[in-house]
Amino acid sequence: MADTAAGEPRKRPPAAVLLCALTVLTAAACAGPAPAAGPTASTAAVAASGRLNATDIGWIQLMIAMDDQARRILALAPDRSGDPRLVAWATGVAEDHRHALAALRGLLADAGVADDNPHAGHDMPGMVNATELRALEHADGPDFDRLLRAALDEHLTQAAKLAGAVRKADADPEVKKLAREVATTTSDSRRRLPPAGTG
Repeated sequence: MADTAAGEPRKRPPAAVLLCALTVLTAAACAGPAPAAGPTASTAAVAASGRLNATDIGWIQLMIAMDDQARRILALAPDRSGDPRLVAWATGVAEDHRHALAALRGLLADAGVADDNPHAGHDMPGMVNATELRALEHADGPDFDRLLRAALDEHLTQAAKLAGAVRKADADPEVKKLAREVATTTSDSRRRLPPAGTG
C-alpha cells in the first residue's frame, strides 16, 4: 500500500511489475529471473485455453488476486471503521468486487484454465502485504479508516491502470469487455470514496 507500518513510503516499480504481471512468465517471474529452460506456467495455461493469450490470463489472475485481498480488508470495515459513510462505501465496493470475481473466474473456467493464484505472497502495487493486513486487522476508528482509504486508493488506482493496459493489448474481446467494466467501476468507486472526517 502507500505506507509501511513505520509510515515510510514503500518504493516499488509499477511499470516493471505491470509488465511482469501481464506477460505471466511464471509465478516466480515477478520476484526474479525465469528459469533458463523448460515450460513456464504461462505456456501451460495458454496451451490449455486455446483462446486466451498470456496477457489475458495474466490480467485475469492478477485481478483475482488483487480483488480477493481487497474484499478481505473491505469486510473489516463494519466492525472497525468509525465512519458510517466509509462503511457504506466499503460494502458497495465489496459487492462490486464479488461480481467482478465471478466474471473473472468465469472467463478462466470457460477457457479451461485452472483458477490458481500465481501471485500468492507477492508484494505488488494494488495488493495488501502481510504487514499491512495485520495493521488493518488490529486498527480501529480513525486509524483503521486512514489505513483502509490508503489501501483501497492504491488498489483501485492499480486496477484502473491494469484495465487500461489490457484494453490496449491484443486481448480477447470478452477480456477487453470486462476490462472496460472494471475501469468504469473502479473510477466510480474512487469518485465516491468519502473524504476523511465526514463520518
